[in-house]
Amino acid sequence: MASESRASNRGPARVEPYSVVSPVNGRVIAQVPLWDAEAIAAQLGATTAASSRQPLDEALVLAFLRRFEAEVAASREQLVESTVLETGFIVEHSREIVDGAIEFLRDFERHTRAQSPRKSRAPHSYSSASDREMAITHRPYRWVGAMVPQNASFTLAITIIASALYAGARVLVRPSLQCGATAALLAEMVERSRPPDGSVLIVNSLAKDFLSACHASDEVELIHYIGSNQYALSVFVESFAAKKMCLLDGQGNGMLYVDRGFPVEEAVRLIVSGATRYNGETCTSVNGVLVNERDYPAVRDGLVEAFGRLRVGDPNAPDTEIGPLFSRPQTEELVAALRGNDSHRVLCGGTAFGAYLAPAVVEGVRPDDRLVREGVFGPAVWIQPVREEELPRWLRANTFPLSDTILTERREQVSAFALNSRAARICVNVDPAVESMFEPWGGYPPSGLNPVSIWIDKYRRAYQLDGPSRMLRQPRVARGRRRA
Repeated sequence: MASESRASNRGPARVEPYSVVSPVNGRVIAQVPLWDAEAIAAQLGATTAASSRQPLDEALVLAFLRRFEAEVAASREQLVESTVLETGFIVEHSREIVDGAIEFLRDFERHTRAQSPRKSRAPHSYSSASDREMAITHRPYRWVGAMVPQNASFTLAITIIASALYAGARVLVRPSLQCGATAALLAEMVERSRPPDGSVLIVNSLAKDFLSACHASDEVELIHYIGSNQYALSVFVESFAAKKMCLLDGQGNGMLYVDRGFPVEEAVRLIVSGATRYNGETCTSVNGVLVNERDYPAVRDGLVEAFGRLRVGDPNAPDTEIGPLFSRPQTEELVAALRGNDSHRVLCGGTAFGAYLAPAVVEGVRPDDRLVREGVFGPAVWIQPVREEELPRWLRANTFPLSDTILTERREQVSAFALNSRAARICVNVDPAVESMFEPWGGYPPSGLNPVSIWIDKYRRAYQLDGPSRMLRQPRVARGRRRA
Protein backbone atom coordinates (compact mmCIF):
# COMPACT_ATOMS: atom_id res chain seq x y z
CA MET A 1 0.00 0.00 0.00
CA ALA A 2 2.91 2.37 0.60
CA SER A 3 3.17 3.60 -2.97
CA GLU A 4 -0.60 3.67 -3.51
CA SER A 5 -1.44 6.25 -0.83
CA ARG A 6 1.51 8.43 -1.73
CA ALA A 7 0.61 8.31 -5.40
CA SER A 8 -2.99 9.17 -4.65
CA ASN A 9 -2.05 12.65 -3.53
CA ARG A 10 1.41 13.34 -4.94
CA GLY A 11 1.51 11.38 -8.17
CA PRO A 12 1.45 12.68 -11.76
CA ALA A 13 -2.06 14.14 -11.94
CA ARG A 14 -3.45 14.60 -15.45
CA VAL A 15 -5.21 17.94 -14.84
CA GLU A 16 -4.48 21.22 -13.10
CA PRO A 17 -4.34 21.24 -9.29
CA TYR A 18 -7.56 22.02 -7.47
CA SER A 19 -7.57 24.95 -5.05
CA VAL A 20 -9.38 24.29 -1.77
CA VAL A 21 -10.90 27.62 -0.70
CA SER A 22 -12.00 28.10 2.90
CA PRO A 23 -15.55 29.39 3.46
CA VAL A 24 -14.24 30.93 6.69
CA ASN A 25 -12.07 33.59 5.06
CA GLY A 26 -12.18 32.98 1.30
CA ARG A 27 -8.48 32.03 1.17
CA VAL A 28 -6.84 29.05 -0.55
CA ILE A 29 -5.86 26.59 2.17
CA ALA A 30 -4.46 23.83 -0.05
CA GLN A 31 -3.89 22.78 -3.63
CA VAL A 32 -4.45 19.12 -4.42
CA PRO A 33 -3.65 17.34 -7.69
CA LEU A 34 -6.67 15.88 -9.41
CA TRP A 35 -6.52 12.44 -10.97
CA ASP A 36 -8.38 11.85 -14.20
CA ALA A 37 -10.09 8.56 -15.07
CA GLU A 38 -7.05 7.09 -16.86
CA ALA A 39 -4.72 7.82 -13.95
CA ILE A 40 -7.14 6.28 -11.44
CA ALA A 41 -7.60 3.22 -13.63
CA ALA A 42 -3.84 2.80 -14.04
CA GLN A 43 -3.24 3.01 -10.28
CA LEU A 44 -6.10 0.62 -9.55
CA GLY A 45 -4.80 -1.81 -12.14
CA ALA A 46 -1.27 -1.72 -10.74
CA THR A 47 -2.57 -2.24 -7.22
CA THR A 48 -4.82 -5.18 -8.09
CA ALA A 49 -2.09 -6.82 -10.16
CA ALA A 50 0.26 -6.75 -7.17
CA SER A 51 -2.27 -8.01 -4.62
CA SER A 52 -4.10 -11.25 -3.94
CA ARG A 53 -7.72 -11.74 -4.96
CA GLN A 54 -8.41 -13.57 -1.71
CA PRO A 55 -10.71 -11.89 0.85
CA LEU A 56 -8.71 -9.91 3.37
CA ASP A 57 -7.53 -11.61 6.53
CA GLU A 58 -9.56 -10.39 9.50
CA ALA A 59 -6.65 -10.34 11.94
CA LEU A 60 -4.49 -8.27 9.57
CA VAL A 61 -7.34 -5.80 9.04
CA LEU A 62 -7.86 -5.29 12.77
CA ALA A 63 -4.12 -4.83 13.31
CA PHE A 64 -4.08 -2.16 10.58
CA LEU A 65 -7.02 -0.34 12.17
CA ARG A 66 -5.21 -0.23 15.52
CA ARG A 67 -2.21 1.38 13.83
CA PHE A 68 -4.54 3.70 11.95
CA GLU A 69 -6.17 4.84 15.21
CA ALA A 70 -2.75 5.78 16.59
CA GLU A 71 -1.97 7.82 13.45
CA VAL A 72 -5.28 9.71 13.60
CA ALA A 73 -4.80 10.42 17.31
CA ALA A 74 -1.29 11.74 16.68
CA SER A 75 -2.64 14.12 13.99
CA ARG A 76 -5.67 15.24 16.02
CA GLU A 77 -4.95 18.97 16.22
CA GLN A 78 -3.98 19.24 12.56
CA LEU A 79 -7.18 17.42 11.58
CA VAL A 80 -9.31 19.72 13.76
CA GLU A 81 -7.72 22.80 12.22
CA SER A 82 -8.24 21.63 8.64
CA THR A 83 -11.83 20.57 9.41
CA VAL A 84 -12.69 24.06 10.67
CA LEU A 85 -11.14 25.71 7.61
CA GLU A 86 -12.68 23.31 5.08
CA THR A 87 -16.22 23.13 6.48
CA GLY A 88 -16.80 26.24 8.57
CA PHE A 89 -17.87 24.09 11.52
CA ILE A 90 -17.05 25.61 14.89
CA VAL A 91 -14.04 24.26 16.80
CA GLU A 92 -16.19 22.30 19.28
CA HIS A 93 -17.95 20.42 16.51
CA SER A 94 -14.75 19.88 14.55
CA ARG A 95 -13.11 18.34 17.62
CA GLU A 96 -16.18 16.17 18.04
CA ILE A 97 -15.75 14.90 14.48
CA VAL A 98 -12.10 13.97 14.93
CA ASP A 99 -12.55 12.50 18.42
CA GLY A 100 -15.51 10.47 17.16
CA ALA A 101 -13.29 8.97 14.46
CA ILE A 102 -10.61 8.07 17.01
CA GLU A 103 -13.22 6.44 19.27
CA PHE A 104 -14.67 4.54 16.31
CA LEU A 105 -11.30 3.07 15.35
CA ARG A 106 -10.48 2.29 18.99
CA ASP A 107 -13.75 0.42 19.60
CA PHE A 108 -14.25 -1.06 16.14
CA GLU A 109 -13.00 -4.50 17.12
CA ARG A 110 -15.46 -4.61 20.03
CA HIS A 111 -18.19 -3.56 17.61
CA THR A 112 -17.39 -6.41 15.20
CA ARG A 113 -17.83 -9.12 17.84
CA ALA A 114 -21.58 -8.62 17.77
CA GLN A 115 -21.81 -8.24 13.99
CA SER A 116 -21.39 -11.74 12.53
CA PRO A 117 -23.48 -12.12 9.35
CA ARG A 118 -26.99 -13.43 9.86
CA LYS A 119 -27.59 -16.90 8.41
CA SER A 120 -30.92 -17.81 6.92
CA ARG A 121 -31.96 -21.33 5.88
CA ALA A 122 -35.14 -22.87 4.47
CA PRO A 123 -35.97 -26.41 3.31
CA HIS A 124 -36.78 -26.91 -0.34
CA SER A 125 -40.20 -28.24 0.65
CA TYR A 126 -42.22 -28.13 3.85
CA SER A 127 -44.68 -30.81 2.77
CA SER A 128 -42.43 -33.58 1.44
CA ALA A 129 -39.15 -35.10 2.55
CA SER A 130 -36.14 -33.56 0.84
CA ASP A 131 -32.46 -33.28 1.62
CA ARG A 132 -32.30 -30.16 -0.50
CA GLU A 133 -31.95 -26.85 1.37
CA MET A 134 -31.63 -23.18 0.53
CA ALA A 135 -29.30 -20.87 2.46
CA ILE A 136 -28.50 -17.18 2.26
CA THR A 137 -24.85 -16.48 2.91
CA HIS A 138 -22.36 -13.74 2.05
CA ARG A 139 -19.19 -12.99 0.13
CA PRO A 140 -17.25 -9.71 0.05
CA TYR A 141 -17.09 -7.43 -2.95
CA ARG A 142 -13.64 -7.40 -4.52
CA TRP A 143 -13.41 -3.57 -4.54
CA VAL A 144 -15.81 -0.91 -3.31
CA GLY A 145 -15.68 2.52 -4.96
CA ALA A 146 -17.05 5.11 -2.50
CA MET A 147 -17.78 8.83 -2.88
CA VAL A 148 -18.36 10.89 0.28
CA PRO A 149 -19.76 14.43 0.73
CA GLN A 150 -18.29 17.59 2.21
CA ASN A 151 -20.28 17.66 5.45
CA ALA A 152 -18.90 14.29 6.67
CA SER A 153 -16.00 13.54 4.35
CA PHE A 154 -13.48 12.50 7.03
CA THR A 155 -15.74 10.41 9.24
CA LEU A 156 -17.50 8.65 6.37
CA ALA A 157 -14.19 7.82 4.69
CA ILE A 158 -12.96 6.19 7.91
CA THR A 159 -16.26 4.37 8.46
CA ILE A 160 -16.19 2.98 4.92
CA ILE A 161 -12.54 1.96 5.04
CA ALA A 162 -12.91 0.05 8.32
CA SER A 163 -16.24 -1.57 7.43
CA ALA A 164 -15.31 -2.60 3.89
CA LEU A 165 -11.95 -4.05 4.91
CA TYR A 166 -13.51 -6.03 7.76
CA ALA A 167 -16.13 -7.37 5.35
CA GLY A 168 -13.24 -8.65 3.24
CA ALA A 169 -13.35 -6.03 0.45
CA ARG A 170 -10.77 -3.55 -0.75
CA VAL A 171 -11.78 0.08 -1.05
CA LEU A 172 -11.23 3.06 -3.37
CA VAL A 173 -12.37 6.34 -1.76
CA ARG A 174 -13.00 9.74 -3.32
CA PRO A 175 -13.30 12.36 -0.54
CA SER A 176 -15.05 15.65 -1.16
CA LEU A 177 -12.76 18.01 -3.07
CA GLN A 178 -13.61 20.78 -0.61
CA CYS A 179 -11.96 18.53 2.01
CA GLY A 180 -8.89 17.91 -0.14
CA ALA A 181 -6.39 18.97 2.53
CA THR A 182 -7.83 16.48 5.02
CA ALA A 183 -7.96 13.85 2.27
CA ALA A 184 -4.24 14.26 1.62
CA LEU A 185 -3.52 13.90 5.33
CA LEU A 186 -5.83 10.88 5.52
CA ALA A 187 -3.98 9.16 2.67
CA GLU A 188 -0.64 9.73 4.41
CA MET A 189 -2.00 8.29 7.68
CA VAL A 190 -3.35 5.23 5.86
CA GLU A 191 0.00 4.71 4.18
CA ARG A 192 1.93 4.90 7.46
CA SER A 193 -0.55 2.45 9.04
CA ARG A 194 0.30 -0.24 6.42
CA PRO A 195 -3.07 -1.67 5.30
CA PRO A 196 -2.94 -5.30 4.17
CA ASP A 197 -2.36 -6.35 0.59
CA GLY A 198 -2.86 -3.09 -1.33
CA SER A 199 -6.36 -2.72 0.06
CA VAL A 200 -6.93 1.07 0.27
CA LEU A 201 -6.66 3.79 -2.36
CA ILE A 202 -7.62 7.42 -1.70
CA VAL A 203 -7.84 9.73 -4.71
CA ASN A 204 -8.73 13.36 -5.27
CA SER A 205 -10.63 13.61 -8.54
CA LEU A 206 -13.68 15.01 -10.24
CA ALA A 207 -16.75 12.86 -9.60
CA LYS A 208 -17.18 12.02 -13.29
CA ASP A 209 -13.59 10.79 -13.57
CA PHE A 210 -13.90 8.68 -10.44
CA LEU A 211 -17.09 7.06 -11.69
CA SER A 212 -15.64 6.48 -15.16
CA ALA A 213 -12.67 4.65 -13.65
CA CYS A 214 -14.93 2.55 -11.43
CA HIS A 215 -17.24 1.69 -14.31
CA ALA A 216 -14.33 0.62 -16.50
CA SER A 217 -12.69 -1.56 -13.85
CA ASP A 218 -13.36 -5.29 -13.63
CA GLU A 219 -12.32 -5.17 -9.97
CA VAL A 220 -14.78 -2.55 -8.68
CA GLU A 221 -18.04 -4.42 -8.04
CA LEU A 222 -19.92 -1.96 -5.81
CA ILE A 223 -20.24 1.81 -6.12
CA HIS A 224 -21.35 3.55 -2.92
CA TYR A 225 -22.56 7.09 -3.55
CA ILE A 226 -23.17 9.41 -0.59
CA GLY A 227 -24.24 12.92 -1.48
CA SER A 228 -26.90 15.14 -3.00
CA ASN A 229 -30.02 13.54 -4.47
CA GLN A 230 -29.49 15.84 -7.43
CA TYR A 231 -26.91 13.40 -8.79
CA ALA A 232 -28.05 10.13 -7.21
CA LEU A 233 -30.26 8.94 -10.06
CA SER A 234 -27.63 9.51 -12.75
CA VAL A 235 -25.04 7.65 -10.63
CA PHE A 236 -27.43 4.74 -10.27
CA VAL A 237 -28.36 4.63 -13.98
CA GLU A 238 -24.76 4.85 -15.17
CA SER A 239 -23.63 2.21 -12.67
CA PHE A 240 -26.45 -0.09 -13.75
CA ALA A 241 -25.39 0.34 -17.39
CA ALA A 242 -21.81 -0.55 -16.38
CA LYS A 243 -23.13 -3.75 -14.69
CA LYS A 244 -22.15 -2.54 -11.23
CA MET A 245 -24.01 -2.86 -7.97
CA CYS A 246 -24.87 0.61 -6.65
CA LEU A 247 -25.68 1.78 -3.13
CA LEU A 248 -27.18 5.24 -2.71
CA ASP A 249 -27.21 7.44 0.39
CA GLY A 250 -28.82 10.74 -0.53
CA GLN A 251 -29.73 13.88 1.37
CA GLY A 252 -32.39 14.06 4.04
CA ASN A 253 -35.17 16.49 4.95
CA GLY A 254 -35.77 16.07 8.67
CA MET A 255 -39.15 16.87 10.19
CA LEU A 256 -39.86 17.10 13.92
CA TYR A 257 -43.22 16.93 15.71
CA VAL A 258 -43.87 18.42 19.16
CA ASP A 259 -46.72 16.50 20.78
CA ARG A 260 -49.13 18.07 23.28
CA GLY A 261 -47.84 18.01 26.82
CA PHE A 262 -44.13 17.89 25.94
CA PRO A 263 -42.20 20.55 27.94
CA VAL A 264 -41.87 23.64 25.77
CA GLU A 265 -38.41 24.69 27.02
CA GLU A 266 -37.00 21.23 26.33
CA ALA A 267 -38.61 21.20 22.88
CA VAL A 268 -37.03 24.57 22.03
CA ARG A 269 -33.61 23.40 23.24
CA LEU A 270 -33.72 20.22 21.13
CA ILE A 271 -35.01 22.01 18.03
CA VAL A 272 -32.36 24.74 18.18
CA SER A 273 -29.60 22.15 18.56
CA GLY A 274 -31.02 19.87 15.87
CA ALA A 275 -31.42 22.73 13.39
CA THR A 276 -28.08 24.48 13.94
CA ARG A 277 -25.61 21.78 14.99
CA TYR A 278 -22.83 21.62 12.36
CA ASN A 279 -24.40 24.82 10.97
CA GLY A 280 -27.52 22.83 10.08
CA GLU A 281 -25.60 21.02 7.33
CA THR A 282 -26.17 17.34 8.09
CA CYS A 283 -28.59 14.90 6.50
CA THR A 284 -30.29 14.44 9.88
CA SER A 285 -30.69 18.15 10.75
CA VAL A 286 -34.13 19.42 11.73
CA ASN A 287 -35.56 21.31 8.73
CA GLY A 288 -39.23 21.58 9.62
CA VAL A 289 -41.12 21.71 12.93
CA LEU A 290 -44.73 20.63 13.36
CA VAL A 291 -46.28 21.66 16.68
CA ASN A 292 -49.62 20.75 18.25
CA GLU A 293 -51.92 23.74 18.04
CA ARG A 294 -52.13 24.32 21.80
CA ASP A 295 -48.37 24.74 22.27
CA TYR A 296 -47.58 26.40 18.94
CA PRO A 297 -47.40 30.05 20.13
CA ALA A 298 -45.06 29.21 23.02
CA VAL A 299 -42.76 27.02 20.88
CA ARG A 300 -42.69 29.59 18.05
CA ASP A 301 -41.85 32.48 20.37
CA GLY A 302 -39.22 30.40 22.18
CA LEU A 303 -37.53 29.48 18.90
CA VAL A 304 -37.49 33.06 17.63
CA GLU A 305 -35.89 34.23 20.87
CA ALA A 306 -33.32 31.40 20.93
CA PHE A 307 -32.38 31.75 17.23
CA GLY A 308 -31.97 35.48 17.69
CA ARG A 309 -29.41 34.92 20.46
CA LEU A 310 -27.17 32.59 18.44
CA ARG A 311 -23.72 34.06 17.75
CA VAL A 312 -22.59 33.90 14.11
CA GLY A 313 -18.97 34.46 13.15
CA ASP A 314 -15.46 33.05 12.87
CA PRO A 315 -15.70 29.34 13.78
CA ASN A 316 -12.32 29.56 15.50
CA ALA A 317 -13.64 32.07 18.05
CA PRO A 318 -14.62 30.39 21.35
CA ASP A 319 -17.98 32.17 21.63
CA THR A 320 -19.13 31.44 18.05
CA GLU A 321 -22.10 29.08 17.75
CA ILE A 322 -22.72 29.24 13.98
CA GLY A 323 -19.99 29.39 11.35
CA PRO A 324 -20.21 29.99 7.59
CA LEU A 325 -21.97 27.68 5.17
CA PHE A 326 -19.87 25.88 2.55
CA SER A 327 -20.03 28.73 0.01
CA ARG A 328 -21.60 32.10 -0.74
CA PRO A 329 -23.80 30.67 -3.55
CA GLN A 330 -25.18 28.08 -1.13
CA THR A 331 -26.07 30.84 1.34
CA GLU A 332 -27.75 32.92 -1.34
CA GLU A 333 -29.77 29.92 -2.50
CA LEU A 334 -30.92 29.28 1.08
CA VAL A 335 -32.02 32.91 1.51
CA ALA A 336 -34.08 32.64 -1.69
CA ALA A 337 -35.67 29.37 -0.51
CA LEU A 338 -36.70 30.88 2.83
CA ARG A 339 -38.54 33.67 1.01
CA GLY A 340 -39.71 31.45 -1.84
CA ASN A 341 -43.46 32.02 -1.47
CA ASP A 342 -45.52 35.10 -0.70
CA SER A 343 -47.06 33.23 2.23
CA HIS A 344 -43.70 32.74 3.95
CA ARG A 345 -43.05 34.97 6.95
CA VAL A 346 -39.45 35.17 8.13
CA LEU A 347 -39.78 35.67 11.88
CA CYS A 348 -36.06 36.17 12.51
CA GLY A 349 -32.75 35.99 10.68
CA GLY A 350 -32.53 34.97 7.04
CA THR A 351 -30.04 37.66 6.03
CA ALA A 352 -26.70 36.75 4.47
CA PHE A 353 -23.23 38.26 4.56
CA GLY A 354 -20.85 36.32 2.35
CA ALA A 355 -21.08 32.64 3.27
CA TYR A 356 -22.61 33.49 6.66
CA LEU A 357 -26.35 33.35 7.40
CA ALA A 358 -28.28 34.77 10.35
CA PRO A 359 -30.20 31.71 11.71
CA ALA A 360 -33.81 31.88 10.53
CA VAL A 361 -37.29 30.80 11.60
CA VAL A 362 -40.05 30.85 8.97
CA GLU A 363 -43.80 30.29 9.25
CA GLY A 364 -46.68 30.38 6.77
CA VAL A 365 -45.60 27.29 4.78
CA ARG A 366 -47.83 24.81 2.94
CA PRO A 367 -47.33 21.04 2.40
CA ASP A 368 -46.70 21.54 -1.31
CA ASP A 369 -44.00 24.21 -0.76
CA ARG A 370 -40.53 23.23 -1.94
CA LEU A 371 -39.24 24.32 1.46
CA VAL A 372 -41.42 21.65 3.08
CA ARG A 373 -40.88 18.96 0.45
CA GLU A 374 -37.09 19.25 0.12
CA GLY A 375 -35.95 21.07 3.26
CA VAL A 376 -32.98 23.36 3.76
CA PHE A 377 -29.24 22.93 4.21
CA GLY A 378 -28.24 25.48 6.81
CA PRO A 379 -29.24 26.99 10.18
CA ALA A 380 -32.94 27.56 9.47
CA VAL A 381 -36.32 25.93 10.18
CA TRP A 382 -39.91 26.36 9.14
CA ILE A 383 -42.58 25.95 11.82
CA GLN A 384 -46.26 25.04 11.48
CA PRO A 385 -49.18 24.38 13.89
CA VAL A 386 -51.03 21.09 13.24
CA ARG A 387 -53.88 19.05 14.62
CA GLU A 388 -52.99 15.45 15.34
CA GLU A 389 -55.08 14.16 12.45
CA GLU A 390 -53.19 16.47 10.03
CA LEU A 391 -49.77 15.07 10.92
CA PRO A 392 -49.70 12.23 8.30
CA ARG A 393 -50.32 14.69 5.46
CA TRP A 394 -47.34 16.82 6.44
CA LEU A 395 -45.00 13.87 7.01
CA ARG A 396 -45.88 12.33 3.67
CA ALA A 397 -45.21 15.59 1.85
CA ASN A 398 -41.52 14.97 2.52
CA THR A 399 -39.64 14.14 -0.70
CA PHE A 400 -36.47 13.11 1.15
CA PRO A 401 -37.62 11.20 4.28
CA LEU A 402 -34.36 10.11 5.86
CA SER A 403 -34.74 11.03 9.55
CA ASP A 404 -37.82 12.23 11.47
CA THR A 405 -38.20 13.09 15.18
CA ILE A 406 -41.04 13.06 17.69
CA LEU A 407 -41.02 14.83 21.06
CA THR A 408 -43.70 13.25 23.23
CA GLU A 409 -44.48 11.96 26.71
CA ARG A 410 -47.07 9.53 25.34
CA ARG A 411 -45.50 6.18 24.48
CA GLU A 412 -48.35 5.17 22.15
CA GLN A 413 -47.64 8.22 19.99
CA VAL A 414 -44.22 6.88 19.01
CA SER A 415 -45.69 3.94 17.09
CA ALA A 416 -48.36 6.11 15.50
CA PHE A 417 -45.74 8.63 14.37
CA ALA A 418 -43.46 5.92 12.97
CA LEU A 419 -46.32 4.37 10.98
CA ASN A 420 -47.03 7.70 9.26
CA SER A 421 -43.39 8.63 8.62
CA ARG A 422 -41.53 7.16 5.64
CA ALA A 423 -38.12 7.88 7.18
CA ALA A 424 -35.56 5.14 7.75
CA ARG A 425 -34.65 6.66 11.13
CA ILE A 426 -37.03 7.79 13.86
CA CYS A 427 -35.66 9.71 16.87
CA VAL A 428 -37.64 10.00 20.10
CA ASN A 429 -37.05 12.91 22.53
CA VAL A 430 -33.42 13.43 21.41
CA ASP A 431 -31.48 15.71 19.08
CA PRO A 432 -31.48 13.92 15.69
CA ALA A 433 -28.33 15.75 14.56
CA VAL A 434 -26.30 13.81 17.15
CA GLU A 435 -25.16 10.66 15.36
CA SER A 436 -22.89 7.76 16.21
CA MET A 437 -20.28 6.41 13.81
CA PHE A 438 -21.54 2.95 14.79
CA GLU A 439 -25.06 3.90 13.78
CA PRO A 440 -26.81 1.63 11.25
CA TRP A 441 -27.74 3.60 8.17
CA GLY A 442 -30.70 3.36 5.85
CA GLY A 443 -30.24 5.72 2.96
CA TYR A 444 -32.60 7.89 0.96
CA PRO A 445 -33.32 7.44 -1.87
CA PRO A 446 -33.65 3.68 -1.24
CA SER A 447 -31.72 1.80 -3.89
CA GLY A 448 -32.73 -1.74 -3.02
CA LEU A 449 -29.30 -2.41 -1.54
CA ASN A 450 -29.47 -0.21 1.53
CA PRO A 451 -31.88 -1.32 4.22
CA VAL A 452 -31.24 0.01 7.70
CA SER A 453 -28.18 -2.06 8.46
CA ILE A 454 -24.80 -2.16 10.14
CA TRP A 455 -22.11 -0.71 7.86
CA ILE A 456 -20.16 -3.97 7.64
CA ASP A 457 -23.23 -5.70 6.20
CA LYS A 458 -23.42 -3.13 3.40
CA TYR A 459 -20.19 -4.53 1.99
CA ARG A 460 -21.14 -8.19 2.31
CA ARG A 461 -22.81 -9.37 -0.87
CA ALA A 462 -25.66 -11.75 -0.07
CA TYR A 463 -26.25 -14.76 -2.31
CA GLN A 464 -28.21 -18.00 -2.15
CA LEU A 465 -26.84 -21.53 -1.96
CA ASP A 466 -29.22 -24.28 -3.05
CA GLY A 467 -28.33 -27.95 -2.71
CA PRO A 468 -28.02 -30.92 -0.35
CA SER A 469 -27.99 -29.87 3.32
CA ARG A 470 -24.71 -31.62 4.04
CA MET A 471 -22.98 -29.58 1.32
CA LEU A 472 -24.27 -26.26 2.62
CA ARG A 473 -22.94 -26.62 6.14
CA GLN A 474 -19.35 -25.77 5.38
CA PRO A 475 -17.94 -23.12 7.77
CA ARG A 476 -15.83 -21.49 5.05
CA VAL A 477 -18.89 -20.91 2.88
CA ALA A 478 -20.87 -19.36 5.72
CA ARG A 479 -18.01 -17.13 6.83
CA GLY A 480 -16.94 -16.04 3.39
CA ARG A 481 -13.54 -14.87 4.67
CA ARG A 482 -10.23 -16.39 5.64
CA ARG A 483 -9.27 -16.22 9.29
CA ALA A 484 -5.81 -15.89 10.75
